[in-house]
Amino acid sequence: MKNILMTIAVLLISIGLKAQTSEIHFEKLTLQEALAKAKTVNKPVFVDCFTTWCIPCKHMEKGVFTIDSVADFYNTNFINIKVDMEKGEGPSIKKTYVVEAFPSYLILDSEGKTRNKYVGSMPAGEFIANARKGVNTKSEEAQLNARYESGERSPELLRRYILHKVKIMEISKAKKLNDELMAILTPKQKASPENWVLFGRNRYTMYLSDLFSPNFKYLTDHWQEFAAQNTKDTVDRKLSSVYRQIASWSLNGFYYKVKPYDKKTFEMYKAEVKKTKVPDKAQLLVMMDIAMAAGERDEPKVTRLFIDNVGSFSEENRHILFDYVTFGRSFKGYNFPQITKLYDEVNKTSTNPYLISLFKDMKKRYAPEQAQ
Repeated sequence: MKNILMTIAVLLISIGLKAQTSEIHFEKLTLQEALAKAKTVNKPVFVDCFTTWCIPCKHMEKGVFTIDSVADFYNTNFINIKVDMEKGEGPSIKKTYVVEAFPSYLILDSEGKTRNKYVGSMPAGEFIANARKGVNTKSEEAQLNARYESGERSPELLRRYILHKVKIMEISKAKKLNDELMAILTPKQKASPENWVLFGRNRYTMYLSDLFSPNFKYLTDHWQEFAAQNTKDTVDRKLSSVYRQIASWSLNGFYYKVKPYDKKTFEMYKAEVKKTKVPDKAQLLVMMDIAMAAGERDEPKVTRLFIDNVGSFSEENRHILFDYVTFGRSFKGYNFPQITKLYDEVNKTSTNPYLISLFKDMKKRYAPEQAQ
């Protein structure tokens, strides 16, 4: 009986120790030392690219790296190292492997070539699945890199490569590849359905076809060619979304963090809108006037334009009223003197409960005597 109890105690201690120490084992090696070791043990190198201020990095370290299945797989298959992208050799690695988001994970062969790269916080199953792709050289990352490095420049490869680089947040590389692709495509090819993903309204928009991108500028100059191949409605929705974005960003101040206000630029936007045939052209032109007034910090004009026109806006365009609130609050001590008129217009014409509730609450705050 005594022996049985001792055996159980040993088992419990060993289980407890395993639970306490089950985590990815990161070796204190430089990248070059890890690559040299990789040659001797015939294993790839896993690099955790992190920063000390990155919240998702901390989540992965505490909540995923310590899971048994994750630790077992990474410790069995890789030489694991952690590199702070802001210290020591971090900035050099960041530049070499185009690390532009954190956390980023690299799986490298012993020569330092990327077998796989994945980005961001993710559950354990996905984290292991991404690692499996890096155990061999058949991952999408490895194949696309190899095709490009061999000199292939087919439109199909470049398009896939661009989208993949966005996926792994190598945005600067994706933009360079996009420029490379645009340089070899004919106008008809650029406007084709297979390339619409580089111009349209989708998950890649903010990186490839937003307001300040060459792709959007090209679209505004050739929208009829795109409409012929992708339907006018599809192109209209894209154009409207970006011009609406101009008004939104001008009101909330984001636009001017990127570029200073320049009246000629906004007049150019108005001219571009006038050349389109979007269904909400009249609304967009008013929104350009609102954007210009916001750029000039002319609060009374911004408010007047909203009061006079917001009732005729579509619900989607009316959404910039949320940004109007941010604009008003950018003036110290501003008390929204026309809030009752704005609320009345919103309450009468909007079907957005959040917008109505916001302006109702603002009326109670800034015009309590009229909120009864």
